[in-house]
Amino acid sequence: MNKIVSLLIALFLLVACKTDRVSEPYKSDLHLPEDLSDFTSKMSERDTIKIVADLTMEWWVRRDEITITKKNDKVRLHTTIKEDTTFEMKYEMRINELPTVILNKPNNNFEKYFLNRLERTKDETERQYIYKVMMPNDTLIFYTDGLGDKGGEVREYYEFMRNYYPNEKEFTFPEVEIEEVDDISF
Repeated sequence: MNKIVSLLIALFLLVACKTDRVSEPYKSDLHLPEDLSDFTSKMSERDTIKIVADLTMEWWVRRDEITITKKNDKVRLHTTIKEDTTFEMKYEMRINELPTVILNKPNNNFEKYFLNRLERTKDETERQYIYKVMMPNDTLIFYTDGLGDKGGEVREYYEFMRNYYPNEKEFTFPEVEIEEVDDISF
């Protein structure tokens, strides 16, 4: 009988201890609208920021997914590129996971890229987005206005990402030949 009582007490203590270990889910202190200028320096090791760059234009479909984490006091950038290889919008996606890069520039160049585009988050009409910067408690959406604006923004994004992946061909903007036409009549 004493063994049964001892076993029940041990079982009760085991269950009680496991119940105490359950804590509330982590809530970040970061708030993207206020902390956009220096979020990498304010990140904790439990924070994750995801950035989606939707570069899709006309028949070309490409989506870059960037994940920013912090480990051992180093901010890490991981990029995955998904691109439709058919140019027919069949969504047969080629996936390229780039190596993780350490953001070691203390001058917040990474954040400045998005901070300089903050006006793109103020949207009054339905427009196409180019960036979504997301955390569990915040999302900032950056918009473009028309195909020409989107093309310029894609070019600037490629130049920006070459800072972090300098030898990566994924961020080389294709050369475009412009054919001159002499006689155009309407």
